[in-house]
Amino acid sequence: GAIHGNEPTTVNVSRGVIDELTAHPPTAGATPVAVIPVANPDGLAADTRVNAHHVDCNRNFPATNWNPHSHSRNSNGGKQSASEPETDAIMQTIERLNPRLIISVHSIGENRQCNNYDGPAKEIADLMSQYNGYPSVPTIGYPTPGSLGSWAGIDRQIPMITLELPAKLPAAQAWPNNRDAVLAAMHFAADEHR
Repeated sequence: GAIHGNEPTTVNVSRGVIDELTAHPPTAGATPVAVIPVANPDGLAADTRVNAHHVDCNRNFPATNWNPHSHSRNSNGGKQSASEPETDAIMQTIERLNPRLIISVHSIGENRQCNNYDGPAKEIADLMSQYNGYPSVPTIGYPTPGSLGSWAGIDRQIPMITLELPAKLPAAQAWPNNRDAVLAAMHFAADEHR
């Protein structure tokens, strides 16, 4: 959650997962679950998309589509890929844990909420749609060079979901509205590897 610091409701979903698994440990079965509730603490504290270095951490991954020239006011991928400590921490965590599924939680403008999948995750996005009612889509409609989805999902072929919450969704509804979808995705990933 909160790789973009100006998307605070994403933290509610991440912390909802933690609270759910703490209250009901058998929920995940024997499958380990790792949660990074706030991937960009400086951005969250400042209510900005970017980190303290003014880099969009979700455009800083060393994906094959990373582009040093794709800078805009809110989408600076950095002077070089993987230059940011937040990006490095996420990459090291993925390398160490070798996850079966990654769910990155974001928020997006009016009526564009979705279960966006990268890599081999269409089936999971379709399943999540049954629970949260968000469409299952292979793209959010614009390029995302250097994103976590590009690096982990497309390049590394790790099933990757970018759960895009409605930007105006009240924080108190973020987890309840997506709980069953997230848990269904976790169970699917666990069952696929037994």
